[in-house]
Amino acid sequence: MKEYYLPTDFIKAPKYDAHTHYHTFNDVCVRKAKKANMNLLSINTNFDILPIDAQLEISQVLHKRHPETFNFLGTFNAVTFASETFAEDAIEHITKCMTAGARGIKIWKNIGMTLKNEAGTYVMADNPVFAPIFAFLEKKKIPLLAHLGEPRNCWLPLESMTTDSDRRYFSKNPNYHMYLHSDIPSYEQQIEARDRILERYPELIFVGAHLGSMDWSFEEIAKRFDRFPNFYVDLSGRFDHIVEQTLRNRNLVIDFFETYRNRIVYGLDYFVAEQYRWGWTNLVYKCFPSIYMSLLFEYLCRKIKKHWLFFATDTVIKTGNISNNPELPTQITGLKLPKNVVDCIFYKNAKSIYSVS
Repeated sequence: MKEYYLPTDFIKAPKYDAHTHYHTFNDVCVRKAKKANMNLLSINTNFDILPIDAQLEISQVLHKRHPETFNFLGTFNAVTFASETFAEDAIEHITKCMTAGARGIKIWKNIGMTLKNEAGTYVMADNPVFAPIFAFLEKKKIPLLAHLGEPRNCWLPLESMTTDSDRRYFSKNPNYHMYLHSDIPSYEQQIEARDRILERYPELIFVGAHLGSMDWSFEEIAKRFDRFPNFYVDLSGRFDHIVEQTLRNRNLVIDFFETYRNRIVYGLDYFVAEQYRWGWTNLVYKCFPSIYMSLLFEYLCRKIKKHWLFFATDTVIKTGNISNNPELPTQITGLKLPKNVVDCIFYKNAKSIYSVS
């Protein structure tokens, strides 16, 4: 007989937010997460917001302070791919991250979407320059979280995108709106490059961030699950895509999560960092940092609860007009997946894949 959660079970249910970016030594959110029966996995990323050494220092300090609640993934500097000692330096930094307590390594969409070689050709993830790194990760059984490519919507005009969240993001970030940049490798080329890595390194523990950039089709994700036994995905930043697919084919979505319960990891994808506060929020943080961080955690916890209720119960969730289609409803009934499925997605898989406490 299947067991199910009740809406009131949210706090006591074990949870792992396996995709956050924690960029401050202020640990208020970590302490509040512990009280909410929630663990955090902070993702160090090779982007321009904060140097990777600074990210590593923050992560190491918080992990030592809260070893059971706060874990992290390291990264390396892919921008220096043209250096003669690139692979050697990257592996050295990966080793440094793992020694500091990292549970895996992250690569980002700058590979395939911004990095170019001297000839002006985009450097894809399956480029031989990264081969020694992937081989090292495979040999050492170090999990790799990879944000490669973007939603397929990224290659469409704004009015053709299937979710309003994508329209908002790419309208504000035209540098990553691939429809405007015809010289950048196509969506299909991004996915094919990723699949070639999975073929070449079959023992590599590979987690595709953001539904593996295949958020438009659970059938496509299922094909990769069936083909690559060490391939997983996280749900971070793609809740609207899940809702959109549920509105189109609810039974398919339920069957997907039940069938592949051991291959899916929950994550919210958000930043906790005082240096990114603007306007009055920046003033509030400077004057009342603990209060601000407490309010921030409550906001994030409400979002996580909304997602948990969608998966775990038949609660009616307000979604708004996620696809800007007036014919679609603005609320949806939760999937009410069995308790053991919810526990896998929201807790057990993160612990297993990343070998965390």
